[in-house]
Amino acid sequence: MSIKDDKVKYVARLARLKLTDQEVSLIARQLDGILGYVDKLNERLDISKDVPPMSHPHAASNPFREDKARPSAPSEAVLSNAPQKKGDFFKVPRIIEE
Repeated sequence: MSIKDDKVKYVARLARLKLTDQEVSLIARQLDGILGYVDKLNERLDISKDVPPMSHPHAASNPFREDKARPSAPSEAVLSNAPQKKGDFFKVPRIIEE
């Protein structure tokens, strides 16, 4: 499939884009290259057999740690750098009007 300049101009008009002639030619060549690559992929991939779906081409493992309950930091340590505190809580300005 070959992308011609008139197709690029048509889509640009629909998208309300102002493109110069150089931009139209460049985009047409780029789209042509993309579609050529997709055609090449379609030729080389044999999906007629039972190919299991994949979310990623490489085997990956979960890099996250196991989610375990553990004790949190002590209140005194957490509140030690707070600009204002009230008891065991951060004191912040009221932002909701009554």
